[in-house]
Amino acid sequence: MAGKLKQKTAESITDFGNRQLNQQNFSRTVVLPKTALQNCGCNLDDKDLKVNVTLVQKDGERFIKITPICETDTENKGAEIVE
Repeated sequence: MAGKLKQKTAESITDFGNRQLNQQNFSRTVVLPKTALQNCGCNLDDKDLKVNVTLVQKDGERFIKITPICETDTENKGAEIVE
């Protein structure tokens, strides 16, 4: 009898506390600590550092998910980004 394998994933949550939303023209901004981006493996010297922002609605919960888009030295070396 073949059974299904369940993958266990370790979950680690770091709480950065309450952050103030700053008003900038017609938008609101929030500031992330540098260490948060460094712990994700991002190079803070990268001037084109970007994040992907997603509104997640799951099981009656709503939250904003921020995922840094970091290119490592070996990733996309010599590749051209087309927009």
